[in-house]
Amino acid sequence: MRSILRHMSWKLKGMHVYALVGKSGTGISFRSALIMDKFNITHMIDDGLLIRKDKIIAGRSAKREDAYLAAVKTAIFADRSHRENVMQALKSDNVKSLLILGTSDKMITRITETLDLPSPTRIIRIEE
Repeated sequence: MRSILRHMSWKLKGMHVYALVGKSGTGISFRSALIMDKFNITHMIDDGLLIRKDKIIAGRSAKREDAYLAAVKTAIFADRSHRENVMQALKSDNVKSLLILGTSDKMITRITETLDLPSPTRIIRIEE
């Protein structure tokens, strides 16, 4: 029930969520800037970080983790304090548009559910 109310809260605030899905090595990070410009998106979630324009405003990078499993957990916000830090930043920064980068639809769904965000209104896929 709480999750549903949070989703409704984001919808009422007018947040638009987009997703960019592509396998590692397909240029997903490079293309994210083009997508953000095209759709006038202000914020991005990438590898455990919340980014506004080119500045990290919350989170921690999955790329800094030593082990693969730790990196995956960081990227999907499995750690409570990490998750709460990013959720608070999303609220305090009054995010209206958000691009989530992921390697699969399942990863995008996991991130949106974990952060209590609405489902993406548009999913853009990068094919090899």
